[in-house]
Amino acid sequence: MKVCVLYLFCFLVWSQLSAQCPIIPTPKEYTQIDLKIPLGNELSLDSNSIHSATWNYLKSNLKLQTGIDLVHNAENPFIELQFKYEFQSLNQNQPIPISNEYGISFNSDKRTIYFATEESKFHAINSLLQLIRQNGMIFYLQGCQLSDSPAFEWRGLHLDVSRHFFTVDEVKRYIDLMALYKFNTFHWHLTDDQGWRIEIKKYPKLTEIGAFRDRTMIGHYSDQPRTFDKTTYGGFYRQDQIREVVQYARDRFIKVVPEIELPGHSRAALAAYPELSCTGDQNEVPGTWGVFDDIYCSKSETIEFMKNVLEEVVTLFPSEYIHIGGDEAPKTRWKKCANCQQVMTENNLHTAHELQSYFIGQMDQFLTSKGKKLIGWDEILEGGLSPNAAVMSWRGVEGGIAAAKQKHEVVMTPTTYCYFDYYQSGHPSEPIAIGGFLPLEKVYQFNPLPEELSELDEKYILGGQANLWTEYIASMNQLEYMTYPRALALAQAVWCKEKPSFDSFLTDFITYQEEYLDRYGVNYARSIHQPKLEITRAKNGINVHFKGIEENYHFMVCTKEIRGFSMSGEQAMGVNDTLFFEHCLPGTQSKTIRTSVLDEAGRQPFTNEFIVHSILGAEIEMITQPHPKYDHNGSLNLVDGIAGTLPWKGSQWLGFDTSYVEFIVDLGTIRTIQELKLGFLDQNGSWIYLPESVSVQISTESKWRSKKMYSKDVDSSNFSISISKKGRYVRVMIHAMDIIPEGQDGGGFAPWTFIDEIQLK
Repeated sequence: MKVCVLYLFCFLVWSQLSAQCPIIPTPKEYTQIDLKIPLGNELSLDSNSIHSATWNYLKSNLKLQTGIDLVHNAENPFIELQFKYEFQSLNQNQPIPISNEYGISFNSDKRTIYFATEESKFHAINSLLQLIRQNGMIFYLQGCQLSDSPAFEWRGLHLDVSRHFFTVDEVKRYIDLMALYKFNTFHWHLTDDQGWRIEIKKYPKLTEIGAFRDRTMIGHYSDQPRTFDKTTYGGFYRQDQIREVVQYARDRFIKVVPEIELPGHSRAALAAYPELSCTGDQNEVPGTWGVFDDIYCSKSETIEFMKNVLEEVVTLFPSEYIHIGGDEAPKTRWKKCANCQQVMTENNLHTAHELQSYFIGQMDQFLTSKGKKLIGWDEILEGGLSPNAAVMSWRGVEGGIAAAKQKHEVVMTPTTYCYFDYYQSGHPSEPIAIGGFLPLEKVYQFNPLPEELSELDEKYILGGQANLWTEYIASMNQLEYMTYPRALALAQAVWCKEKPSFDSFLTDFITYQEEYLDRYGVNYARSIHQPKLEITRAKNGINVHFKGIEENYHFMVCTKEIRGFSMSGEQAMGVNDTLFFEHCLPGTQSKTIRTSVLDEAGRQPFTNEFIVHSILGAEIEMITQPHPKYDHNGSLNLVDGIAGTLPWKGSQWLGFDTSYVEFIVDLGTIRTIQELKLGFLDQNGSWIYLPESVSVQISTESKWRSKKMYSKDVDSSNFSISISKKGRYVRVMIHAMDIIPEGQDGGGFAPWTFIDEIQLK
């Protein structure tokens, strides 16, 4: 039985509250009427008032959901479809302006859907499908009155088909689920290092060679040694299949934006045509993930090749925008390439970033000549933004802000809120993912409009989208698991001008949308039903709380000895109870407690080990703030008793993209300190490197009068440094390299530093 207080029995109380709206994304105005309109075996509309593609869409979805047939009735339809240039809002005596507005009025007298455009009619149809409820064997329409329209023009989901390939039918399934929640942009990532997926007739080797790899990595990138499945893997879409998908999406009012990566992420193309690289070396299509030094050369032959590729691409995609990538392009080869240096000299370019801007500028001019707009990841800002380019801001929102202030169109898709390849819970049942931590609640906080922008500049923000990279997503089943329900939280952010609270959204999701997704057979994540670990500071320790919306869980504290520690007596508690773990006394050995969360049958253990050390829960002042993407639980993460593990998850570590990190630990009282321990993450494939050194200062007061400093180079993930000094405040200074050396993973870019669990003796 579900016991979330916010939704208990709320579906029995009919009111105007948005928390009881069955439709997601939530309409602008919604009034629920205490009326259930029974549906028989048929539902009739006038087929003359609806486009044939929309009619077929409604017919198939209605049958799939309910088994009810959609039939034509021009004289007396069960639901009337009415075109209006404008219609009255519910609570104001003013007309709604013409755009993509629609309205629904289902009452005891009449059942009418109002619409302003064919697209808004389609949105109304999807709301109608969500208004169909079930009571036993009877389906009924929920009485209501609503008006609605989207807040943003760009409401997107992205799919990478390069790392793992998805068939035409699977792509259509992805598009179908997008349509249910009023997404209107499908960003199709068609080329990358690990596979070229689109037929280009002028260059047949792109698919003959570039679409297939001889091996694929098994497990996580961090595993050592790495292992591989040596079965040939790949696939591509013929041009007639591309047209089929584009039309399929168009029938659902979804535009398809293709991405053809350049100048980086191009190993698959270079495997087919090595003469387009700086070295001319023949390399295979790689079966590992990451960023590679070999990218397109900037010479004129490559520019001509890319224009010829895009010439065929623009004929296949009616979308206004063509995505050219532009991200993560190491300049190692360019700096040593005579051809690239010649291009720089001829065009008065001074840096490799300017050379990339020149390369992309050539594509911008070509696409503009074809009536298209170039859009690329925010790295295209480096070296100067092309005149007509739009920016997709992924490394935070800063790139989007800069582009909007330069009067360029922007799509916000920051990793902090929009990367669905990240873990969505800390539960051990979560499938392997690339890293990071993005729970449902975090996605719901996304707002495409940064506060830093003026109203004048806000108009350049087209909207937002979520990205699904598929290094660790090999099947449609897992793809749906990673996308839903997080896509519903994103739909709220890009559709609603003012969205309900997260608690209201969660209530609506559990009450209505889980059943709705079940009807479609979606393998959505049930992470919200699993107990969530919450840790808070307490005096002399931490409080450990397992928060859940299910009542059939309990948690236990292990009583057997674990590394020298045992508790007296068994403790079994309800899942919403709280445990207090007191720090061990200074000078004594740290201890370990194991907690397990079990269901009523003892299945699905959720186990954590807590290191009970002398500064458990201590106050820490972060002088250097973690990157927002890796700032789960703030400074408490460093003293919460849970050490970061592999494969790494963003919820366990604090991550920094700065070359210097500083924080101060307050011990509360003066004590003798003999040793400091600190954990680091060493994952070079993810551009996470060990820092170069750590320095420590000790003080009896917050002012740093003493110049004495303890310093040591970092040579392993488990860092320790000997200290012999009394004090209350411990100042930790971590020094990382400024730039990753060329030839190493991420060469030429700033490294990440990840830290976890500091302990003192």
